[in-house]
Amino acid sequence: MTFKNTFGIVVLFLSSTVVLTAQSGALKRAGDAMRDLDYITAISLYQQVLQKEDNAEAKVNIAECYRKINDTESAEYWYNQVVQLPNARSIHKLYYGMMLQANGKCDLAKVWLKQYIKEAPDDARGQYLAKACDMEEELMTKNRGFYIVSHMPFNSNVDDFSPTVFNNRVIFASDRDQSGPVKRTSMWTGNPFAELYSVPYDIRGIHPGDFQYGKTVKFSKELNTKYHEAAVSISPDGQMLYFTRNNYDDGKTGRSDEGLVKLKIYSAQTTSNGDWTNVTGLPFNSDEYSVAHPSLSANGQRLYFSSNMPGGYGGMDLYVSELENGRWGPAINLGPIVNTEGNEIFPYIDPNGRLYFSSNGHIGLGGLDIYYTTGDGRDKWSLPVNLGFPMNSTSDDFGITFGGDLTWGFFSSDRAGGAGRDDIYGFQKSASPVEVFVYDAQTKTPVSGAAVANSRTDLTLTTGSDGKIAFDMRYSDCADFSVGKKGYEPVVKKGCTNETTPGEITRIEIPIQKQTNFTLQGIVFDMTDGYPAEGARVMLTNDCGKPIPQAYITGLDGRYKFKLDKDCCYTVKAIKDGFIAATSQDICSKEQSKSASLKANLSLLPYRDNDGFIVDTKEKSAPQGPRFNDASGLYENADGSPANFELEDGLVVRDGVLFDNGTPSKPEKGTWERSGSLGFLVHLYYDYDRAEMRPESKPELEKLVKTLQDNPDLQVEISSHTDSRGSDEYNLDLSQRRADAVVNWLVQHGIARERLTGRGYGETKPVNQCVNGVHCTEEEYQLNRRTEFRIIGTGVTISQPKSKGKSDPCPGCPF
Repeated sequence: MTFKNTFGIVVLFLSSTVVLTAQSGALKRAGDAMRDLDYITAISLYQQVLQKEDNAEAKVNIAECYRKINDTESAEYWYNQVVQLPNARSIHKLYYGMMLQANGKCDLAKVWLKQYIKEAPDDARGQYLAKACDMEEELMTKNRGFYIVSHMPFNSNVDDFSPTVFNNRVIFASDRDQSGPVKRTSMWTGNPFAELYSVPYDIRGIHPGDFQYGKTVKFSKELNTKYHEAAVSISPDGQMLYFTRNNYDDGKTGRSDEGLVKLKIYSAQTTSNGDWTNVTGLPFNSDEYSVAHPSLSANGQRLYFSSNMPGGYGGMDLYVSELENGRWGPAINLGPIVNTEGNEIFPYIDPNGRLYFSSNGHIGLGGLDIYYTTGDGRDKWSLPVNLGFPMNSTSDDFGITFGGDLTWGFFSSDRAGGAGRDDIYGFQKSASPVEVFVYDAQTKTPVSGAAVANSRTDLTLTTGSDGKIAFDMRYSDCADFSVGKKGYEPVVKKGCTNETTPGEITRIEIPIQKQTNFTLQGIVFDMTDGYPAEGARVMLTNDCGKPIPQAYITGLDGRYKFKLDKDCCYTVKAIKDGFIAATSQDICSKEQSKSASLKANLSLLPYRDNDGFIVDTKEKSAPQGPRFNDASGLYENADGSPANFELEDGLVVRDGVLFDNGTPSKPEKGTWERSGSLGFLVHLYYDYDRAEMRPESKPELEKLVKTLQDNPDLQVEISSHTDSRGSDEYNLDLSQRRADAVVNWLVQHGIARERLTGRGYGETKPVNQCVNGVHCTEEEYQLNRRTEFRIIGTGVTISQPKSKGKSDPCPGCPF
């Protein structure tokens, strides 16, 4: 195969005869021929050696020679013997597996490929090829019905390959010309050198197999030389042409330091009469390595090609050069997503930016397979997709090109059933190109490494650095695309193709949300002194129907922690005997796009009942240590100075501030303000000489209802007080009416009357100096017109009354 050998299409020529010397025997002459890449001569000499003796060196080298000229059956035969040799190298097992796979023997190929993987785990080729055997059925069936392939009538009995469509003509390379007095042949294969040919076509029907083809002629006497020419790409305006040729310019042959004639890319300009002139080598050519297979982008600004220049990833790699101020810039390697340890050759960039190429390093059916990828045009590409059968086979398939609306085209293959070695095939494509773009819903940036499964084909592809995958689907077809990536929520989105514009890309955008993990944590404080509360029972409820987690019992550090579900709102509640329950509401994970650790500290207020305080409040004696001051928000010593001390497990107080593992924290302000030592102040306000509560009292009443609901076992006294104006008897009566009004309001809002006692104290318990005979301001009088509640009993379970309806009277309730 003239332009697609394993080591990058390096081609030598033979002038008219090959002179073999007998200076050191057939084995030495065979080695010299092989080093000169004259594989046909080398094979003949090694056969002579092996007819006379069982020679290990000859077996290894004849297997290599057959592999170089792509005679897979002969190569398989000899590699089978090579791998049995004591000095067989790991690479021989890889090549044996490759030949077996190319010859359709995947089961046996896997045995040797797995041995190679074990011995050379860093070489991805073995892993790709072994996986390809596992995927053989998928590759044979995934695009069933997408393509119709037919053999072209203008093929010869030798090599015809690398077609290009231009101006209703197919331009291709062929080594069919065996005329002339001097037979010039390639040492590599023994075939004539390839030249450029063209054949006109007339579109009949929709398939190239139905086209009417004219006479095949040589494409250009200005471009064809006595050596190889192939792989043409023409600018959209038809003014510039790029092609591959041996290192031959102005009648001179260039050679590398090793004496080899490499491949180069040349440009040419069209003339007014349709000829080509000004043939010029491109600036990234070199005598020391090959540059071949140009493909020009639709805008003419980027040139893709193949080369084995130093610094690549394997044999031949794909590169791109950009046109800068009328001159082609440096070669940019397309990167390891596209390029492998094997060979990537014959790129073709279509008008939509989809890059097709051939490779023997990616997962395929064997030999060279055709793939496509999408990307940024430079070094960021999606994982290549194998075209599958019938476009690919176990033989070499390469050199694809498209025509017209991108629904038909041509490619090359040496598959069985052709007229010669490499033949040109036409194809019709009955599928729409699809591009799925996966991006982060918050940042709008591409997400790489996301697995996208297609329900129609069961095909799963992984997004590249650009967040995209590309594949084909039937026209007017729909599929569910399931997207998954670690750290993100799974997503399913439906997408459909259409048939209105053949060849047009169907683009599907899928935003994905990062997985969000929510926790709620905090500290329960005993507000006797503001220290962590041990033994508190912390419970969590939600509004979204999720299961209620088990209650958390605090330790010495008072800490609790719960895992939260997303899209929920929560209420957390702490209870402990002798304390009013503490709650925190509206703790929500809804509409939060990022993981978060939510915090809620809970403050337990100790209370007195008729027998005194349930817990030791230290109020019976002077404080013995630092305490939390609710007014200043600091921990203070007895003298009021900021305290410094350590608590449990990472809790430390410095300059009065509590730090939880380095983060400032403190008790939440208590729900209720103490009123002396007996109860808690309810900020209800009354006008002078009135029992009705003023409207601004409603929030306090609602807070009291919530406290009673959170503490269903408490019995309370509602204590009402007046100022000193008016007679003692009248004020006692007025305060009792006020206390009854509060009780009625609470009952009206769902609190059992059996839990409530209303008591008026008149003016007997002032909170300031405003007693009988003392004149005070209205604000001072207002402070004495107050209501308190205090706990008078616990442990009584009372059934809640049924609602009496909105029309039920509530004496003393103005709202």
